[in-house]
Amino acid sequence: MTPETMPILHQYEVSPYSEKVRLAFGLKGLAWRACNQPAIMPKPELLALTGAYRRIPVLQIGADIYCDSELVLDEIGRRFGGPDLFAAGGRLANRAIQQWADGQLFPTVVGLLFAGDWNYDAAFAADRAALSGRPFDPEAFRAAGPRLTGRLQELLGLVEGQLADGRRFLFGDAAGAADLQVAHNIIFMRWGKGRTAQLLEAYPRLNAWADRIAAIGHGDRTDIDRQEAIAIARAAPKAPDVGPKARFVTNDADATPVEGRLLGREGGRVSIRIETREAGALAVHFPEASGKLHLD
Repeated sequence: MTPETMPILHQYEVSPYSEKVRLAFGLKGLAWRACNQPAIMPKPELLALTGAYRRIPVLQIGADIYCDSELVLDEIGRRFGGPDLFAAGGRLANRAIQQWADGQLFPTVVGLLFAGDWNYDAAFAADRAALSGRPFDPEAFRAAGPRLTGRLQELLGLVEGQLADGRRFLFGDAAGAADLQVAHNIIFMRWGKGRTAQLLEAYPRLNAWADRIAAIGHGDRTDIDRQEAIAIARAAPKAPDVGPKARFVTNDADATPVEGRLLGREGGRVSIRIETREAGALAVHFPEASGKLHLD
């Protein structure tokens, strides 16, 4: 691979959604570059590549910037050889698992971890409150602890049941996107202080499955700094300056519009050409369902 084609993952180490993508690199056997970004705002170098999008992870390939971990998985599957991430179970079942994991499992895990099973400071709490538009209140998380524990046990039980026939992965003998979409939540639990992870002990099949996922590894990783990532984007070929003026506003409470020209809108994704002082022209890609497109 050349610097223009080697994937760069803008991430931080204890980001569970970054872990999902790192495992996808491992499953594909890819060489890739990690560019560590701050966990909270400000993120000036990241915004120099996205225009305004602040979430992690972000995938960069040359001057193409892919936002949202599910779009990142789609693009990895589209661009690179190796195992098909969506072959096991098919696209529809994988999408259903992803929505279940993101909509039910992840917020339950977050509530339990941030009720005292994770170290964070006031700046982190303020950042996540701004992102979600809701108070990030550890006392509320603690008060919800019994309810969240019961909910998590129910959800983990579903995964345990899926594995009850001895299958190695959720849809059979091959790991795929659905496994990564669930497993990063289990790995997130294991990163905590231990109280939430103790709940996993009641699910031996799930634990063995999560170990198999973790053993996939992260592929061939090298690290680069933020300025090198920006320089790669600046030197890469550019999309033409055509198309109507457009802005895309994500569903985040503190979202700033990403403004530029519409490059394309198909297959559930929106692509916008932006220009930043640091990186020049860039093509930024979003899942259309993650926000709202406005055309001028």
